[in-house]
Amino acid sequence: MFLSRPCRHTQATRAVRCRHADRRSIVAAGMAVTMPGTGRRLLLPDFVVIGGPKCGTHWLNECLREHPEIDVTPDVHEIFFFDRYFDRGLEWYAHYFRGCTGDHYFRGCTGDHPIGDVTPTYLANPLAAQRLADVLPAATLLVCLRNPVERAWSHYLHLWRKGDLPRDCDFRTACELAPQILTDGEFFRCLQPWLARFPAEQLHFLVLDDAKRDSAAYLRRVYEILGVSRDFIGPHTATRTNQHQSPRSLGLARVAFRVSRWLHARGWHGGVELGKRLGLRRMVLQDGHDPDRDPAPPKAADRTWLADHFRDDVTHLSELLGRDLVRLWLADAPSLPPRAAGGGQLQRR
Repeated sequence: MFLSRPCRHTQATRAVRCRHADRRSIVAAGMAVTMPGTGRRLLLPDFVVIGGPKCGTHWLNECLREHPEIDVTPDVHEIFFFDRYFDRGLEWYAHYFRGCTGDHYFRGCTGDHPIGDVTPTYLANPLAAQRLADVLPAATLLVCLRNPVERAWSHYLHLWRKGDLPRDCDFRTACELAPQILTDGEFFRCLQPWLARFPAEQLHFLVLDDAKRDSAAYLRRVYEILGVSRDFIGPHTATRTNQHQSPRSLGLARVAFRVSRWLHARGWHGGVELGKRLGLRRMVLQDGHDPDRDPAPPKAADRTWLADHFRDDVTHLSELLGRDLVRLWLADAPSLPPRAAGGGQLQRR
């Protein structure tokens, strides 16, 4: 059912009408658009990694950057156009590519290689699927999936270390304060608007367990989907990235990451990168994880509670992919008795 179709540049003209903040229409030709009035030709992505968060997308992004036949922006890992910044319009998005004035995030792109947008928050956003279908109806979409129990804990640590949760916030309380810890891992539910708007041959599912088992084979499949040399092996192929780092001070981490987000939101990515080169990140975060500072690992009851929460969603996802993900992800966490499940289960949103 799910075939791998290489992502290639085509000369066929595809007319697409979409609305932006200025309510102008565009006419797309292949993976480029010509803006009416100005006649400016803008390059847009051939492929988009739409999610999910904490599913190995940072590592995949680094590997894609290393491949000589793939172009992604060198200035920022995630663009957030189709969820956070869609109201800024297509030209704002296209300034990540060569051909616009100002900072050219994709200034090295010529259109000869596949161009990608890696933003894992798109998957769970209720508006992103329709927006992306309007602007990039022929794009190849990559969906990264992970054991939702492990993903939820990783998301919790991610929010905690950045100061987005209270210092002593336990896991269950965090799931109430930040529902995305759970909802971003409800992959089958999140996929529904994408399945309704894109044909099966444009959607490609990648399971992180496969990368852990054989990262080179995992990447070969990605490169084959994108129609580039599948035998390339870069420095990050066998390297783990974006692992948890304990904050030296939660207060300092909260301030640092809020400043970083403020700069990124205004397009001042260079300031963030300069701070990293000056060692500011090392001042905020330790090199690894500190068990004396970090939240205690999840209890067996928490893992069982999470498995029970995700079981139905993973069952449906298994049917969609034709792969037993229930056994792969949830076999070690038996379902809670009905009484216990009813006491702590959060409502799905």
